[in-house]
Amino acid sequence: MTASLHRLGAGAPAAAYYTNDSRREARPDRRDEYYLSDGGGVWWSSGETVVRHGAAIDAASFRDLCAGLAPATGRPLVRGAGPGHWAGVDCTMTPGKSVSVLWMAGTSEQRAAIEEAHRTAVERALSFVSAEGLITVRTGAGGTEQHRPRDLIVGRFDHYTTREGDPNIHTHCVFINVAGAPANAGAGRYKSLTHLTIEPERLYAAQLAVGAAYRAALAEGLRERFGLQYREAGRGQWEIAGLPETLLAAFSKRSEQILAYAGAGASSAQREIAALATRQGKEELPTGPELEARWREELAACAIDPWLAAQHPERDAARAIAAERDPGREVPFDPPEILGDGPVARAASALFRHESVVARKDLLQRALEVAGVVGLGVDAVEAELAQLERDGTLLRLADAELVPDASACWTSPSIAACEAAMLRAADRPLERTWITPEAVEDALTQAHYLSPEQGEAVRHAAGRDGVSLLQAGAGTGKTTTAAVLVAAAHGSGLRVIGLAPSWVAADELARSTGIPAQAIARWRHDQVRATGPDAAHRPDLPPKLDADTLVLVDEAGMVATRDLEAVLSAARAAGAKVVLVGDRRQLASVGGASALRVVAEVVGRSAVLEDVRRQTVDWQRAASVAMARGDAEAGLRAYVAEDRVELIAGVDAAQARVIAIWGEQRAAHGDDVLIVTRRNADAAALNARVRAALRVEGCLGPDLITLPARDRADKLVPLAIAVGDALRFGESLSHLGLRNGNRARVEAITAEPEGGARLRLALEDGRVIEAAWSDLAQQPRFGRARPQPKIVHAYAGTVYAAQGRTCAATVMYLGAGTDAREIYVGLTRHRHEARVVIERDRPDALCRQRQADPRMPATDAMVLERLFREARTYREKANVADYAADRVAFVRDGLLGLRERVGPGIDVRRAARAARSLREAAAWLGVERLIVPAWRVIDAYGRRLTRASTSATHALTAQLARRLGHPDPERGRGIER
Repeated sequence: MTASLHRLGAGAPAAAYYTNDSRREARPDRRDEYYLSDGGGVWWSSGETVVRHGAAIDAASFRDLCAGLAPATGRPLVRGAGPGHWAGVDCTMTPGKSVSVLWMAGTSEQRAAIEEAHRTAVERALSFVSAEGLITVRTGAGGTEQHRPRDLIVGRFDHYTTREGDPNIHTHCVFINVAGAPANAGAGRYKSLTHLTIEPERLYAAQLAVGAAYRAALAEGLRERFGLQYREAGRGQWEIAGLPETLLAAFSKRSEQILAYAGAGASSAQREIAALATRQGKEELPTGPELEARWREELAACAIDPWLAAQHPERDAARAIAAERDPGREVPFDPPEILGDGPVARAASALFRHESVVARKDLLQRALEVAGVVGLGVDAVEAELAQLERDGTLLRLADAELVPDASACWTSPSIAACEAAMLRAADRPLERTWITPEAVEDALTQAHYLSPEQGEAVRHAAGRDGVSLLQAGAGTGKTTTAAVLVAAAHGSGLRVIGLAPSWVAADELARSTGIPAQAIARWRHDQVRATGPDAAHRPDLPPKLDADTLVLVDEAGMVATRDLEAVLSAARAAGAKVVLVGDRRQLASVGGASALRVVAEVVGRSAVLEDVRRQTVDWQRAASVAMARGDAEAGLRAYVAEDRVELIAGVDAAQARVIAIWGEQRAAHGDDVLIVTRRNADAAALNARVRAALRVEGCLGPDLITLPARDRADKLVPLAIAVGDALRFGESLSHLGLRNGNRARVEAITAEPEGGARLRLALEDGRVIEAAWSDLAQQPRFGRARPQPKIVHAYAGTVYAAQGRTCAATVMYLGAGTDAREIYVGLTRHRHEARVVIERDRPDALCRQRQADPRMPATDAMVLERLFREARTYREKANVADYAADRVAFVRDGLLGLRERVGPGIDVRRAARAARSLREAAAWLGVERLIVPAWRVIDAYGRRLTRASTSATHALTAQLARRLGHPDPERGRGIER
């Protein structure tokens, strides 16, 4: 169930797929016209400049418009019309298989009602595309100006079966590459044109949202007509509740063909290529009564009445399993951001757990997905969104304007207030001395192994700022530097505590520095308990922060805004000093926003460690430095140039090659070799292959027992265990002193009479525990059922699991799309060697999509260039402060205001030059500790910078000079004003 996009070819021949009459599609009562003949298909038009909305399509008119020609006259409608004119985009809207099965099993009246609901949903989705401005037209020099078209022209073609003859209602919506020119676009060379070519970039970006709009409208129509209920079917889709998966699978032969060809984890591009490769003609399919008879036979073999099953949704097994799983899920520490049960409230709360700013496209998509499952349509979602904005529950940060990269987005009042509070708590320049200079120098004298760069980082972090930053790239020796800072703090009589976003990072910080460390989530929980009435009688609670405390926060780049605000606000209230250690370019926080970035902008100064010390090979260190500076593509290209990257076709062959390289690395570097991938499914498959290889080597015994466990995606799976197995815990178990991410080796397995087992486990920290399998899960609370242990094999893991680890060698497997952050982390874990294996079929399919003939395989050079493009993809989560009109006012009191449009507003380049000039002037004055972040210069003088940035800078410099008792530094230097 989706809205899939396909780019058509050029000119009238592109229409042949829809206009040729040589092959007809099967339909129960007659041979349906899968390829359009005269009289088939219907036009959809938002402005009726060329065709009449709802009119029947004739083949000649359709062919003319695909070539950019006027049907009545044959004259060009747009520039470049003719045989080479790109025809348009096909957006195919398809419901879930349960809808088609219900249609197939229905009476003529029921079928007509389902068809009408489907057509209405398609109409609503097309209106959604038009209203959201997802198809635009371009004007101006180089086509830089985007406009909403006055008329969108779409050819609609309704079809009812697959190429295997299974029921499959779907509609091809062909967006013609001819659109009515808006009234305000008539200038220059476009002045005489009544029509322009379309730009579908936004449509591709919002493809999932369009599909969600169609599904929500269809769910609403079927619920109102038949009273149907729905169940979630994964990836934001739904199926009709009550219809079992066995029934749907019986009528999904085409899907099974594509799945068998492309594989279970195939991307959408791979599935599209598989569909082309397995496509066959329909001339051999039965028609009319013959097809009806086949459907009746297949339905009888299933022994299920779909309409009767749909009347009893309570019997749906998948729905029951989901209902049982929900009560066992842990309740997040922070409550839902938006109260209410409406689709938009639920969607916004889900998004706000990972973002501080949500875009309209994402919010609408998630809300429409939620609405579809409960049978609500697009209108209900739009009405709720408007109401939440009117009552201030959602704060609009930017309007949806038709300018490049612009989109409406929102935050919530509490998120805005939290971020402002975090920035106020971080703004503590030159507050007092916590760590004495003598203690710093003594610690540095003892740590003679530190580099000059690390020594300067210690001095900076120990300075008089209440919040100091140490930004350290991967492998630059941050833990060694932090340990010396801790020694200096202890030498000054401070108590030092460590915090980190995960227990694994906290334990590593504790081991490397010798200080007590906690996960921030646990620390926040303890802070809440410390304010309770019985806090005085709780000896297990850690001591409160005070003025003699140093809080060391590791992996600060992965800390969410709410967590960092809690730490910084508590430290400021207690007078404690905070040092944030992290790297913004490694993996981002799971929670909302880029907290470390916005705090760094407020603090204004930070120590930076760039000298990579982890890698032993010079070119690998150079690649790590390039990636730390934000150029992951350069790092990946370095590994390609050194023949460390392999392209392997096929998932099985690629994963087999990963295991072979892993074996070679172990032979050269010992067992400290890490396999890194992106997806949990790939990690599970590689773990199975590693276990098979270890068994061949004699390093792993036979599987002694298979136990029920939860995988990384929290799904119930069988886990085979043998003596010698390496296991990884996916949750913290306080009753056993285990952390989420801890690893253990199985030393012994004892079967129990009841069917369970007892395991003796050797942990990484040297402890040995023995426990029943059922005790390796979290203890149930509030009457919940006991969950199964969340444990997986630990030979291969995701990039997130590898964050913070160091090993002798790594092999990185790319079986899915990647980005700059994952490339950076995956290629900086090793000391001696790193190799990359890329499953070639996925990027090959992406390259083929853009070729004239998608059946031709892409070259290795094309595939690598596609990967380099992915390595350039770097997304940093937005902060609320990014949208503040006056950031100074926002930090001071949380006021957002409205940001001015970019056109008449700030000249960013001149503002940056002004900030650099001010910094140079401050250095000339001898002011070493001056803190004036560039954004403050821009915000305070932004409205004048476009006209007189130099004079604004001079004014600030003169004021500083007078306050410091210096003459004007610009006098006598010949600087033009």
